[in-house]
Order: sequence, then C-alpha cells, then structure tokens
Amino acid sequence: MSDENDLNIAGRLGKAAMFTNLTPMLAMLIFLVGVVALLVTTREENPQIDVPAANVYVRMQGASPEEVQNLIVRPMEMVLREMTGVEHTYGMAMDSLAVVTVMFRVGEDKEASLVKLYDRIMHNLDHIPAGASQPLVKPMDVDDVPVSVITLSSKDLDGLAMKRLAERVRDQLSPLDGVSVADIIGGQDREISIRLDPARLNAYHIALDQLHQVLLAANVGGPVGALVGGNSETKIWLDGYLRTADEVGQLVVGQWQNKAVYLRDIATISDGASDVENFHRIGFGMHHSGQGADGQSADELPAVSISLAKKRGTNAVVVTQRIADKLAELQGDFIPDNVTMTVTRDSGENADAAVNMLLEHLGIAIATVILILLIFLGWREATIVTLNIPLILFVVLAVGLLADQTINRITLFALILALGLLVDDAIVVIENIHRHLHNGVKSTADKARLIVMATNETGKPTIVATIAVILAFIPMAYVTGMMGPYMGPIPFNTPVAMAASLVIAYMFTPWIAQRFLPTNIVQSKPVDHSDESRDWVYRTYMRFAVPLVESKSVRRTFWLVTLLLFVGAMMQPGWQFVRPAGINGPLTAGSVELKMLPKGNKNTFNIIIDMPEGTALEETDRITRQIADVLRAHPMVVDYESFVGQAGPIDFNGMLRGAVLRQGASNLAEIRVNLVDKLDRSIRSAAIVLDLREQLKPLLAANPAANVKLVEDPPGPPVRATLLAEIYGPDYETQRALAKEVRKRFEQTYDVTDVDDSLGENQLQYNIRVDKEKAAHLGVLTQQVQTALQDFLKGYDFGAVHMDSERHQVMLHVRLPKAMRAHAEDLHRIYVSGSQGHIPLSAFASIEEGVASSPMFSKDGHLVTYVTAEPKQGSQVYPLLEMDWAIDGTELLPGTVVKTGGMRFTNTSPEDTFGYHMLWDGEMRLTLDVFRDLGAAFIVALVLIYLLMVAYYGQFILPMLVMAPTALTMIGIFPGHWITGQPFTATSMIGMIALAGIVVRNSTLLIDFILDYRKQGFGVKESVLEAGAVRARPILLTALAVIAGTSIMITDPVFGGLGVSMAFGTLAATILTLFVTPLMYYLWQRNKPEAA
Repeated sequence: MSDENDLNIAGRLGKAAMFTNLTPMLAMLIFLVGVVALLVTTREENPQIDVPAANVYVRMQGASPEEVQNLIVRPMEMVLREMTGVEHTYGMAMDSLAVVTVMFRVGEDKEASLVKLYDRIMHNLDHIPAGASQPLVKPMDVDDVPVSVITLSSKDLDGLAMKRLAERVRDQLSPLDGVSVADIIGGQDREISIRLDPARLNAYHIALDQLHQVLLAANVGGPVGALVGGNSETKIWLDGYLRTADEVGQLVVGQWQNKAVYLRDIATISDGASDVENFHRIGFGMHHSGQGADGQSADELPAVSISLAKKRGTNAVVVTQRIADKLAELQGDFIPDNVTMTVTRDSGENADAAVNMLLEHLGIAIATVILILLIFLGWREATIVTLNIPLILFVVLAVGLLADQTINRITLFALILALGLLVDDAIVVIENIHRHLHNGVKSTADKARLIVMATNETGKPTIVATIAVILAFIPMAYVTGMMGPYMGPIPFNTPVAMAASLVIAYMFTPWIAQRFLPTNIVQSKPVDHSDESRDWVYRTYMRFAVPLVESKSVRRTFWLVTLLLFVGAMMQPGWQFVRPAGINGPLTAGSVELKMLPKGNKNTFNIIIDMPEGTALEETDRITRQIADVLRAHPMVVDYESFVGQAGPIDFNGMLRGAVLRQGASNLAEIRVNLVDKLDRSIRSAAIVLDLREQLKPLLAANPAANVKLVEDPPGPPVRATLLAEIYGPDYETQRALAKEVRKRFEQTYDVTDVDDSLGENQLQYNIRVDKEKAAHLGVLTQQVQTALQDFLKGYDFGAVHMDSERHQVMLHVRLPKAMRAHAEDLHRIYVSGSQGHIPLSAFASIEEGVASSPMFSKDGHLVTYVTAEPKQGSQVYPLLEMDWAIDGTELLPGTVVKTGGMRFTNTSPEDTFGYHMLWDGEMRLTLDVFRDLGAAFIVALVLIYLLMVAYYGQFILPMLVMAPTALTMIGIFPGHWITGQPFTATSMIGMIALAGIVVRNSTLLIDFILDYRKQGFGVKESVLEAGAVRARPILLTALAVIAGTSIMITDPVFGGLGVSMAFGTLAATILTLFVTPLMYYLWQRNKPEAA
C-alpha cells in the first residue's frame, strides 16, 4: 500500500487531527452550535413557497362581460405580461367587473414584483376606458394564510353578540409578538336598520329616489369655518349628525296633506344586528369529546371564527403557542362559560407534531444503523462510527440556520436520506482500520502508524466517491416551478451532510480510534491469508464470484438473468401503456403506478359546494346542512365548520385555486372538515374522503344541481385542479359548446370525479326597458330609475350614527324587507318622482325575461374555457392520456375538429386564430415539468460523475465500467414499489438519482482496490476476486446502513417512494455491483495482463 511518507489529503488530515487537542474541542463546539440551531431554527410543516401574485380589480358599471373583456381585461393582460418575471395572467370578465390575476414565477422577489405591478398599472392609467374605476390591486400573499383559527360558538348568544365578543378576543390576540393579519369570519354587525314599507311610501306619495336624496342630506355635520373678531377666532361646528335610532325615526322626509311625514311613518326602524347575508356554523362529529349521548352532537351551533396569520420569518410553533397561552388566560373571565372555544386550525401544532414525529423516525433510523454496526463491527468500532452521526447532523443544522433554512418535513427527510450515506465514510475508514489492526499491532506507535496508513489507504477513492454522491444531488437544486423550493432542502442538506461526513470521518475517526481501540487486538504473528482465516462475508463472496470469473456458462447465465430482471422491472410501470385492455382502468397485477405525488395523510380536508348561479342563500344552506348531517355521523370526524355565502379561512391550496374570488355569492359554500389525528387512526385521510364520497352519493343524486367537490390538501405544491383542460379557439361560444362535450368525456372516464367547468348555469334575468320618450314626457330621468331600483333591491347606507363608545361604525342602512322584493311583481311597487308627481315604474318601463350573461375567462391574453376534475383514488396520468387520445383530432361538434396539446416537456402556446385546441394543465403540467427537470438533473449528474471519474482515472473507458451498474438500481426500484404498494412518484425519482452516486461510490471503491492489487503484482483474476472479497464487507455494511436509514420513510404517504427507491434500489444494486463491476473489469482486462 502507500508509503507512510507519501500521504494523501485524508492521511495528512487524519494524522494532524490524531495528535492535537483541538479535535475534541472542535467536536464540543459543533455539538453546542448544533443544539442551538435545533432549538432556534424556525419550524414549519412544509417549506414556504414564495409565489408572488396579485388580483387587480376594475369596475365598469353597466358593462357586459364581452365589453369588459375587450375594453379592460385583454388590454390589461397585454400590459401586465410585458413585465419581466410574469409566468401567467388569468382574466375574468363579468357584468360590470374585471378581475386579472398576475402570477409571477416562483422565487421572484415578492416586494420587487409588487412594485413592478403597481408601477406598470400607474403608468397605464391613461388607457383606462371612460366609466371604469381606478384599478384596485390586492396582493395574494402566502404570509397572510392563517396559522391559527379559533371558532367561538354558543347556543345563547346571537350573531351580533358573538361578533362583538370575537372582536374583543381578536384585539387581545393581535398585539402578540409574531401575529400578523387578524380577521373575523361570521357573525353580524350592529346597524340601525330602516325597513321601508312600500304601501306607506305610496300612501304618502314619497318616491324612492326622493327619499334617497333627503336621507343623504340629513346626516351631515362637522367644522364649517370660524368667526374672526376681537383678535380671536371661534370655531363653528355643525351638529347635524344622527346619534340614535329615535333621532333617525324623527327625520322629516316629506309632507302629506300639509303635515310632516317622518321616517318612522314609512319604515320600521331598529337598532340591532344587520340582516343575515351568510351563515357560519360549527358541528361536532362522533369523535368529539362534547358529543351527545347518542354518539354525536345534537345539532350545529352558530359560530364566529378568528383567523390569525404570522409575520414572515417567525416560528409558527412559537406564535401559535403564544396564542394558545393567551386564550387560556381569557377563558372564563373574558370569554364567558356559555361560549365554546374550539381551535379549528393550528399550523404550529401540526408543524411541531410533524417535526417531532420525523425526529423520532430519525432517532429510530440512527438506532437501527447503530445496531447493524454493532453486529458487523463490534461495539468499539460501532461506537466510533455512532459518534460521527450527531456531529454531522449538527453541522447540517448549523449550516441550515446560517442559510435561513427552516426545520420542516422535507429538511428532516433529507437528513434521514443522508443518514445512510453520511456513515459511509466513517464505516469505510473504521473498517479499514479494523482490518489493519486485526493483522497485528506491535506497539502504540505501530498502532498510530497503522491507523494513519488505513485512513490514507481509503482516502482517494472515498473522497472521489463522496464527491460523486454530492454531484448526484446538486443538479436537483435547479428544479423549476413550485417543486424547486418544495424539494430544495434535499439538494441543500444532503450534500452538506456528505461533505461534513467526509471531513469528520477523517478528523475524528482516527482520533477516537487511537484512544478507544485496544493496542493489542491480536498479538504479532504471521499474517494468515488462507480463506479459512477470513470472515464469512469473504468466504461467501468467493463462493459465488469464482465460478463467475472461471466459467463461461455461469457468466452467460448470470448476464441473462440480470437482463431478464432488468426488462421485467422496466415493464412494471410500462405495461399499463401497452396492455391490450387500454391504458386506463384498474392496474394490472404486478404493475407499478406512475404519479406526481401520492395523496398525503392529512388531518383535514375541504368540501366545496357550488349551486347554480341565482340559487338563494337558504337553498345553498339546505344542501350544506344535509352534507353536514353525513359528516356528524362519521366516526373519523372531530368537527367541521360550514361557511355559506362566504369563504372560510383561506389556505395555500385555496389561494392558488382562486378561493379568494368565492366571497359573497349566495350560491357558494364550503365546509372545512377536521379529522381524528392521523396518529390516532389506522386509515388514511384519502380512504376517509373516498368513504364520504360514497355516503354522499344518494344526497347528490337527489340534488343534481349541486356541484360538490371533496378537496384534499395536496401532498406537495398545489395546482388549480388535478385534471385541467383548457379549450382555446377563435369563437367563444363554440369554445363553450366544446367544453360541454369535453365535460361529457370527463364524466364517462374511469376514476374521474368532481367534474366541473367554467360555463356556469343559465340564470334568469329581468331586463327593465325604459321608454325614454314616455319617461321624458313624465319628467323622469333614467338615472332616477337606476337609483330607485338599487334602493328597492339592494338598499344603501346613508352614513353612520356617531357613537363615541362604539369601536366600529354603526351604519344607517335603508332596505325593503326581503319578502317584499322576492318576485317580479314586486317591482310594480316602485315609484319615482317626476314632473307630474308620484310616477309608477310601469307607466314608462316594461319588464322582460332574459338570461344573465356568463363570465368570460382568459389566460395570457387568450380567451379560454376550463373543464376540471379530480382522480377518485388513482393517478391522473392514465385517465388523462385516455381522454387525450380519444379527443385529439376528433370532430366533437359538426365541422369542428379539436387538437390536443400540453403533453410535451415544454409549455405549449395556445393556437386560437384558426382552429380549436385543448391544452392540458393542472397536475399533469406540474408532473411533466418536474420529471423533465429531475430527468435533466439525472443526466447532468451522470455527466458530472463521468467527468469526475475521467479526471480521477485519467482515461475514458474505465469510468464507463464504474458507472455501468447504475442501471441495476431499476431491478430493485420498481419491484420494491410493487411489493410495498407504492406508486412511482417524484420522490421515487429523487431516490433513483441519489442511487447513481451510491452505485458509483461502490464501483469506485472496488476498482481502486483492483488497481491497487494489480500494482502489487497480482494478476487480473486474482485482483478482481480479492478486491471484491475484501471490499464486500464495508460495501454491504454501508448498503445496510442506507437501507436501515431510509426504510423508516417507506410508511410515509408522500416520501414513501423515496424510501422504497433507496432501500430496494440499494439492496439490488449493491449485490449486483459486487459481481458486475469486477466481472466487467475482468472481461475487459483478461487478455491484457500488463494493463492497469
């Protein structure tokens, strides 16, 4: 081997560290810094993904959707897409309203992006059409997503009292350190309600437009000037404000028969809660501690929720704990006993539970690795390797803290992934030290010499192999889109762990070995190289390797079996695409499903309810309560919160799905369902959702107009919809007709559910046609008619009463009772003032039935119609491909052929000038982008590793032999997924990429020892056999460490694929590499005995 005076960097580092007291001091410093990093670093469940985005609102009263699209949405999209960093713009044109959503690329600076957006809008204000409002920009910020939601409910208090209590509680929670946006959902505001009586209005000959003007002029006041004289100034204040309901009732609004008509004469005036415009309730399932005697709560309770977000960069765990502590203080004295307080969202607790569970898994993995080391190396050697583990992990945590990383699920999975790899260097070093010392130690000085020599011997190949593993991970840092920052901790933490493991192995392992291993392990005696003196690993390896080298028939059989295993493994995911039964349908036995990410096991999910446009709030509420009845009876439901006519507390998934636009419509509702904690149940949330789908089928069949979607929180980055078809073309009405046909295909496809589209339902609309000639003759202006209609149907505020003791304004609201504005006939009660007195609407206007205009949608400046769906339980790949093949080139409408696209690894631009195209987006687009980037990362990793090997060996063919066994990982990966019932996912592919480095590491160690033996004069046959047998033990040991470290991930619903790839891929590749690499080298060099 190497001469003692010719040490490489590993030998020199080991020798320097072995005889200095700085080594243990450095270990203590790493330990302290690591503990601080563990305690200080922010915790969260998943990495925070920055997606700068904003909604831009522009109102244009009276404009139709087509007019809004042409005058506002299309020009605005063109202007906003001129900005750098914009990924997509989405437009929605409705009656009188335009909404344009700007999505910047992931990773763009949030503040800079919003400044650019504001600047671009202000720069183009002169292009806003006449009659349009100034654009209102509302950023969509992930930092505004609530981390804590507290729901207050009571049988005794009404909506007004509940909201006032919630406001007081919010005011106590908002000042807490780390708390950001605090909102209240539900309840009613205090107002002075003026409920007009149409009969009395007509009796007193008071028109609505006349009353409107009187009321607006009645509640005024404030400073009006000053009197100046005698070298002084006296301020004058007009005290004309209304302060009580009695004062409001005493307003004179007209005269009848020479008598004053007071507001109280024509209206009912009350000071109390505003009208109910939405509903918010909480219900408790069978698993809730407060259930009734029959196993479930008797009914739902009216509720008010307080949602609290955290400030950017703060620790969700700490913030939510502060909130919980404050709520405990408020309970009893501040929050009365007849009010139930339920924490319905606690992201901090979820993050802490997820992190703690993974820390436990990390501990289990470490214990398993230690057990393996004890079995194979003995307790002293195992202890030395074990001491390396916390030092490496603490280095990673400290570097992560400096790099502004957080401790989250992905970070810890990266550490678990790295665990099996980071002990490799220490294992290789200590195993070689163990082997050298086992041959005999003469003295303490000789022991130190042998330790340095053993460390030096493994230096070059171990350093190169470790760099190869690092190179396998680094390209993953360049994955684009939301998966980039989501998976970012893996290509960051794993290379850091590998680099730290290399330095620590060569610094601390020799230092500890010199002091901890006994000097006289074996008395000096002649070294016995006979097979009988070798360990069982050596003898077993030789028993299989010798026939492979010596017998041509055995070699042929080996190659044939390996080839068949490889082809069989590759057919497991491939058979679904070529089988006679078609691509979609139940998986064939033995097949492996391909999927972006499997469904996670969450503690919550959402139910989205869309009724036809125009549905009354009460009807939407009826369907919502029927669904709630099913939830209350389910054994896995703890509680649920229903929101009817309003949106619930938003989450990241809902933000990207457009939930912010669901506010205030009477036909929309949602239910947030909280399940039994995943640690306390044996079934996953996906199975619970599937069970609830079946239970809701009869209800939905009885109410076909209700569109109900059960939306599970995504395991990774969210998308607008899992299955999303975008239909483009030159004529928007034809687009809509095509969308109906595409929707039918969706509904007829296996495993597709929750089908929806952007068409909307035809809603009855009454059009008031004003005969302008008659109106002019009667002295009536069209604007008067508009004001009267709005007052009659919607009501209006004419200011606020001034009450010093109130924390919020108490509005003065005028409206007709709901029962008097429910039918078209009620419009005949409307009167306006004209030149001839009190004029009924019917005297100059007609009422005609029509259909309300539907919204128009656009994306990146192109008109588009959407069809969306979700897979019921399988992958989206197979139903999507089946539909794509069935629709592409098909004449869905007479004379209209549709071409499909969006299935390439690059985005496809819509072509809507001459033909009709359907592009796939949603999770399929994310899947293609991610697998494209991971595939590119895999290729780049292989190229980098090959270049490294070329630089190391100084030739081109030998590195090919080193890298050839990389393909052998497939023999373990796909059968492993089939055995464990896991789909092959993006995390599985990350494991496959990581395995490339591990295989090359093993091959490098084998080839280096082969070359070393050949330099000592051994022949090719003896070199390959001896190198394989000697290195089999540490290679198997490191493989077992990888398997033991990563197997704990297999049970995780999201990262199980990574664990399967690492465990089964390592098992197959290690066993085969031990034979394939030496055998290929032997076949290459057997006729060139003098070659190295």
